[in-house]
Amino acid sequence: MRTSKTSLLCGAALTACVAIAAGAGAGEQENAVPNFTSIDSGWLLVGGIDFRPVPGTVAPISFDPAYPQVGTGNQRGVMERMSDAENANLKPWAKELMRKYNQDVLNGHRAFSSQSRCWPGGTPGQLLFPAEPIFFIQTPKEVWIIWQRQQEIRRIYLNQPHSRNPKPSWFGESVGHYENGELVVDTIGFLDRHEFDFVDNWRTPHTKDMHVVERWKLVDGGSGIQATVTVDDPGTFNRPWSGMAQWRKVNQGTMLETICAENNVAFEQYFGLKEYPMPEAKRPDF
Repeated sequence: MRTSKTSLLCGAALTACVAIAAGAGAGEQENAVPNFTSIDSGWLLVGGIDFRPVPGTVAPISFDPAYPQVGTGNQRGVMERMSDAENANLKPWAKELMRKYNQDVLNGHRAFSSQSRCWPGGTPGQLLFPAEPIFFIQTPKEVWIIWQRQQEIRRIYLNQPHSRNPKPSWFGESVGHYENGELVVDTIGFLDRHEFDFVDNWRTPHTKDMHVVERWKLVDGGSGIQATVTVDDPGTFNRPWSGMAQWRKVNQGTMLETICAENNVAFEQYFGLKEYPMPEAKRPDF
């Protein structure tokens, strides 16, 4: 498995270098291609597991002011994350749903976390997984973002329009282009109010009409990546909001194979905490 992935990343890195050289030769700054691809290193999330506010824009959803964050999440004795369900930017149905999730926590239920329960994080929620690095494959026609954890893959199709009727999915349909040294990604085509599909780690829901725009760029002399995310979903939010996430380069070698391990009973059996289910296949894939 390591050999095949190494070959894949090597080939992708070579392709990316060719594309970058072509862009540099053209001398067009607006088409400059940031090189996110590396054979021997990935990118690890830094700065916590929440989107940071972007000055001058509506802030992302955060914690419940009644349960301020202390340490690694201990909020007034509640060892789970309590979301700001009364945030003024939320529509009534979203507030009601988030109140329910908060009350579940107060009743002894674990707060939902997609990555700890082996569910896809969706867009943009998947960006907030911290424990393992992400890797990039860049070709002239596509960019792949690969999470080492569970080998989740998000595909971004370059320099083409959206499908007329994109099939709803966890990550949505992403198209992108390079602009002023940034990768600009436009995503639509989402699942509608899925029970376990959230835009962040505060259990904030969304509708099928969500529209996400991301701008990815290199920072800190190429040792970091920054993504600015803008979410517009009139069915869930009163106004579009923006957030930012950052990653640092980690030279840990080629991608490892890691699988989200099943653990359906431990928290309830040993700690008395109710847990959310994990995905189950109802029929074999072959």
